[in-house]
Amino acid sequence: KAAKIVAEAQAQAQDMLKKAEIESAAFSQRSAKTLEQAARDLLITIGQGCEKVVTETLGKEVDSALSGETLQKMITDVVLQGEGGATVAVSEADKAALISHCANIAKQSGKSVELVSDNEVLSGFKVVFEGKNVSLDYTGEAIAESLASFLRPELAKTVSGIAREQISK
Repeated sequence: KAAKIVAEAQAQAQDMLKKAEIESAAFSQRSAKTLEQAARDLLITIGQGCEKVVTETLGKEVDSALSGETLQKMITDVVLQGEGGATVAVSEADKAALISHCANIAKQSGKSVELVSDNEVLSGFKVVFEGKNVSLDYTGEAIAESLASFLRPELAKTVSGIAREQISK
């Protein structure tokens, strides 16, 4: 009778040990998957943070570049290349500095150039050509967004490359 009890206890112990091993393996797999997901989430968050820093820096640089002589030259080139007259929308701050410049463009080219202020334009300018359904946006926001769209794929490649490098180590 004692031998039977010992044999049953050993069988139960073996069953419990097998169940514990199976549960341990399953727990280990779940933990590894959770860690992988956390690593992906972290990389996404870091990538978004990097993108935000790059985009903000790019925006500031574009805004500072779209002033003074650069802004005057861009407006001159766009208006002269267009057909007919144009309406140029700039920020209120830039309007005062560009009045005489736009008058000179009109005088030299024989085209009408209307300069207006637009509260939505913080830097750069927008231009609409008379008689055409053409509107061009050279605002700091539009230029920065355009440049950022070129950077995003490269930024994503850089972040994923670093991630692969770290994972392989």
